[in-house]
Amino acid sequence: MLTSLQNGRVKLVRQLQQQGDSRESEGLFVAEGLRLADDFLRAGMRASFALLSEQSIAQKWREEHREVECVTVTDTIMRSVSQETTPPGVLVVFNLPRFDVATLAQSLPDQVLILDTLRDPGNLGACLRVAAGSDCRLVLLSPGCVDPYNPKVVRGGMGAHARIQVVRVSWDDIRQLCAGRPIWAADANGKHTYDAVAWTAPNALIIGSEAAGLSAEALAQATAIVTIPLSNHLESLNAAVACGVILFEAARQRREKSPMSTA
Repeated sequence: MLTSLQNGRVKLVRQLQQQGDSRESEGLFVAEGLRLADDFLRAGMRASFALLSEQSIAQKWREEHREVECVTVTDTIMRSVSQETTPPGVLVVFNLPRFDVATLAQSLPDQVLILDTLRDPGNLGACLRVAAGSDCRLVLLSPGCVDPYNPKVVRGGMGAHARIQVVRVSWDDIRQLCAGRPIWAADANGKHTYDAVAWTAPNALIIGSEAAGLSAEALAQATAIVTIPLSNHLESLNAAVACGVILFEAARQRREKSPMSTA
């Protein structure tokens, strides 16, 4: 059992939890809790090691995952490395997934989500969860977005990272990847309502932050602007809500286009 707060692995986990630069340089990120850890393992992500509490549920997890190097730690250490108010007792350090833009271009899904300069971790996590739920399998993060493996983003994504590809790219990469397909940008002043767009054809959707709106780079990439009509003089929706409204409309259209299977 680890008992020292000065242990190298304990220090590493604290750095990964707190510093995006450390996550990038080490090529590692942290997932807390049984459900998240299992989601990532089922998705084929490689675990570096796990820190476990003495709780029976954590020790049972060890027995069920003998392929993962597990280290039991004191409650004091678990509280020091956890980002949760009540530590769940299972904390797993995973290797960061790496994606090559050229490889992505070879099998680009019909629906692509582009997030433009989202800086709020909770909002980004919710957008990723929406993307996974609506079967949007590729999310491109423009420069200026918060680190997708920030602990708050991972927690807010509720396992979305294990189900979709989340890739940080440049605007030049976005231009190359999305060449030949319409790029819709969501904005309160758009000319096209979201439910009048044919989302069944290959396309990309740009969602920006509610506070800052679309960046100049996003507007330069956009083929057209789409809007969500609002009542009661509301001016806008936050990014995650707007993302959900449009992506689930796109999912509805794809379902209606697909022939119904027979039992």
